Amino acid sequence: MCAAAAASSSPAAAATPTRCAHAAATPAHLSSTAAARTLRCLIDGVRRKHGLRPVRSNARLALAARRHARDMVAHDFFAHVSPGGATVETRVKRAGYLGGVREWWLGEALAWGQAGAGAPRAILRGLLDSPPHRAILLDPAFRDVGVGVAKGAPRGGGHGALTVTLDFGRTRR
Repeated sequence: MCAAAAASSSPAAAATPTRCAHAAATPAHLSSTAAARTLRCLIDGVRRKHGLRPVRSNARLALAARRHARDMVAHDFFAHVSPGGATVETRVKRAGYLGGVREWWLGEALAWGQAGAGAPRAILRGLLDSPPHRAILLDPAFRDVGVGVAKGAPRGGGHGALTVTLDFGRTRR
Protein backbone atom coordinates (compact mmCIF):
# COMPACT_ATOMS: atom_id res chain seq x y z
CA MET A 1 0.00 0.00 0.00
CA CYS A 2 1.18 3.49 -0.79
CA ALA A 3 0.02 6.72 0.79
CA ALA A 4 0.72 10.44 0.83
CA ALA A 5 -0.44 13.41 2.90
CA ALA A 6 -0.83 17.13 2.44
CA ALA A 7 -2.43 19.98 4.36
CA SER A 8 -2.90 23.68 3.74
CA SER A 9 -4.72 26.63 5.22
CA SER A 10 -5.98 29.91 3.91
CA PRO A 11 -3.96 33.04 4.28
CA ALA A 12 -6.66 34.75 6.48
CA ALA A 13 -2.35 3.51 16.81
CA ALA A 14 -5.28 2.65 18.15
CA ALA A 15 -7.00 -0.34 16.63
CA THR A 16 -9.76 0.45 14.21
CA PRO A 17 -13.29 -0.35 15.30
CA THR A 18 -14.90 -3.52 14.01
CA ARG A 19 -18.53 -2.36 13.93
CA CYS A 20 -18.40 -0.93 10.43
CA ALA A 21 -19.97 -3.07 7.74
CA HIS A 22 -17.56 -4.37 5.10
CA ALA A 23 -14.44 -3.25 7.01
CA ALA A 24 -12.56 -6.43 6.04
CA ALA A 25 -14.02 -6.81 2.54
CA THR A 26 -11.54 -6.90 -0.31
CA PRO A 27 -11.96 -4.55 -3.29
CA ALA A 28 -13.21 -7.41 -5.47
CA HIS A 29 -16.17 -7.82 -3.09
CA LEU A 30 -16.95 -4.17 -2.46
CA SER A 31 -18.46 -1.34 -4.46
CA SER A 32 -16.83 2.09 -4.41
CA THR A 33 -19.88 3.47 -2.60
CA ALA A 34 -19.79 0.77 0.09
CA ALA A 35 -16.04 1.27 0.54
CA ALA A 36 -16.52 5.03 0.99
CA ARG A 37 -19.28 4.49 3.57
CA THR A 38 -17.14 1.99 5.45
CA LEU A 39 -14.12 4.29 5.48
CA ARG A 40 -16.28 7.12 6.88
CA CYS A 41 -17.50 4.82 9.63
CA LEU A 42 -13.96 3.71 10.46
CA ILE A 43 -12.64 7.29 10.52
CA ASP A 44 -15.39 8.37 12.90
CA GLY A 45 -14.73 5.37 15.14
CA VAL A 46 -11.03 6.19 15.40
CA ARG A 47 -11.76 9.85 16.08
CA ARG A 48 -14.25 8.93 18.84
CA LYS A 49 -11.70 6.56 20.34
CA HIS A 50 -9.32 9.51 20.62
CA GLY A 51 -11.93 11.78 22.21
CA LEU A 52 -12.60 13.74 19.02
CA ARG A 53 -15.88 14.64 17.40
CA PRO A 54 -16.76 12.71 14.26
CA VAL A 55 -16.40 14.60 11.01
CA ARG A 56 -19.47 15.50 8.97
CA SER A 57 -19.84 14.08 5.52
CA ASN A 58 -19.67 16.92 3.01
CA ALA A 59 -20.99 16.35 -0.51
CA ARG A 60 -18.68 18.95 -2.09
CA LEU A 61 -15.56 17.52 -0.48
CA ALA A 62 -16.76 14.04 -1.47
CA LEU A 63 -17.13 15.20 -5.07
CA ALA A 64 -13.59 16.60 -5.10
CA ALA A 65 -12.23 13.44 -3.47
CA ARG A 66 -14.10 11.10 -5.82
CA ARG A 67 -12.92 13.03 -8.89
CA HIS A 68 -9.31 12.91 -7.69
CA ALA A 69 -9.38 9.18 -6.92
CA ARG A 70 -10.85 8.47 -10.36
CA ASP A 71 -8.33 10.80 -12.02
CA MET A 72 -5.41 8.99 -10.38
CA VAL A 73 -6.66 5.62 -11.61
CA ALA A 74 -7.51 6.87 -15.10
CA HIS A 75 -4.20 8.70 -15.61
CA ASP A 76 -1.77 6.41 -13.76
CA PHE A 77 -0.47 8.78 -11.09
CA PHE A 78 -0.50 8.91 -7.30
CA ALA A 79 0.00 12.42 -5.97
CA HIS A 80 -1.69 15.41 -4.39
CA VAL A 81 -0.95 17.49 -7.46
CA SER A 82 -2.36 16.16 -10.72
CA PRO A 83 -0.24 16.08 -13.89
CA GLY A 84 -2.25 19.13 -15.00
CA GLY A 85 -1.28 21.02 -11.84
CA ALA A 86 -4.53 20.78 -9.85
CA THR A 87 -3.98 20.84 -6.07
CA VAL A 88 -6.34 19.89 -3.27
CA GLU A 89 -7.24 23.59 -2.99
CA THR A 90 -8.00 23.79 -6.71
CA ARG A 91 -10.12 20.64 -6.61
CA VAL A 92 -12.23 21.61 -3.61
CA LYS A 93 -12.76 25.11 -5.02
CA ARG A 94 -14.01 23.57 -8.28
CA ALA A 95 -16.38 21.40 -6.27
CA GLY A 96 -17.77 24.50 -4.51
CA TYR A 97 -16.54 23.82 -0.98
CA LEU A 98 -14.70 27.12 -0.55
CA GLY A 99 -17.35 29.41 -2.04
CA GLY A 100 -17.99 32.50 0.08
CA VAL A 101 -15.66 31.62 2.95
CA ARG A 102 -13.15 33.93 4.71
CA GLU A 103 -10.87 31.25 6.10
CA TRP A 104 -10.37 27.61 5.39
CA TRP A 105 -8.27 24.64 6.37
CA LEU A 106 -7.74 21.56 4.21
CA GLY A 107 -6.04 18.22 4.63
CA GLU A 108 -5.80 15.36 2.21
CA ALA A 109 -4.74 11.75 2.61
CA LEU A 110 -4.27 9.36 -0.30
CA ALA A 111 -4.02 5.60 -0.19
CA TRP A 112 -4.44 2.57 -2.35
CA GLY A 113 -4.32 -1.13 -1.83
CA GLN A 114 -4.89 -4.37 -3.65
CA ALA A 115 -6.50 -7.58 -2.39
CA GLY A 116 -6.35 -7.69 1.44
CA ALA A 117 -4.35 -4.44 1.56
CA GLY A 118 -7.28 -2.78 -0.21
CA ALA A 119 -9.84 -3.63 2.46
CA PRO A 120 -11.11 -0.45 4.16
CA ARG A 121 -9.73 -1.54 7.55
CA ALA A 122 -6.29 -2.20 6.02
CA ILE A 123 -6.29 1.13 4.21
CA LEU A 124 -7.18 3.00 7.38
CA ARG A 125 -4.59 1.06 9.40
CA GLY A 126 -1.92 2.03 6.86
CA LEU A 127 -2.91 5.69 7.09
CA LEU A 128 -2.86 5.62 10.90
CA ASP A 129 0.60 4.01 10.86
CA SER A 130 1.94 7.00 8.91
CA PRO A 131 2.53 10.03 11.20
CA PRO A 132 1.53 12.70 8.62
CA HIS A 133 -1.67 10.84 7.73
CA ARG A 134 -2.49 10.12 11.34
CA ALA A 135 -2.13 13.83 12.10
CA ILE A 136 -4.67 14.69 9.39
CA LEU A 137 -7.19 12.00 10.37
CA LEU A 138 -6.98 12.95 14.05
CA ASP A 139 -6.79 16.73 13.65
CA PRO A 140 -9.51 18.18 15.90
CA ALA A 141 -9.74 21.30 13.72
CA PHE A 142 -11.29 19.38 10.84
CA ARG A 143 -15.09 19.30 10.86
CA ASP A 144 -15.91 17.99 7.37
CA VAL A 145 -14.78 15.07 5.25
CA GLY A 146 -15.27 13.82 1.74
CA VAL A 147 -14.33 10.24 0.91
CA GLY A 148 -13.59 9.35 -2.69
CA VAL A 149 -12.99 5.77 -3.78
CA ALA A 150 -12.18 4.48 -7.26
CA LYS A 151 -11.81 0.87 -8.35
CA GLY A 152 -8.31 0.17 -9.65
CA ALA A 153 -4.74 1.09 -8.85
CA PRO A 154 -3.17 4.47 -9.56
CA ARG A 155 -0.22 2.89 -11.33
CA GLY A 156 -1.66 0.66 -14.01
CA GLY A 157 -3.72 -2.49 -13.89
CA GLY A 158 -4.81 -3.05 -10.35
CA HIS A 159 -7.77 -5.35 -10.77
CA GLY A 160 -9.04 -5.93 -7.27
CA ALA A 161 -7.62 -2.63 -6.00
CA LEU A 162 -9.07 0.53 -4.46
CA THR A 163 -7.66 4.04 -4.69
CA VAL A 164 -8.80 6.40 -1.94
CA THR A 165 -8.79 10.16 -1.48
CA LEU A 166 -9.82 11.60 1.89
CA ASP A 167 -10.40 15.35 1.81
CA PHE A 168 -10.81 17.00 5.21
CA GLY A 169 -11.86 20.59 5.70
CA ARG A 170 -13.10 23.36 7.89
CA THR A 171 -14.38 26.74 6.80
CA ARG A 172 -15.20 30.01 8.47
CA ARG A 173 -17.55 32.47 6.79
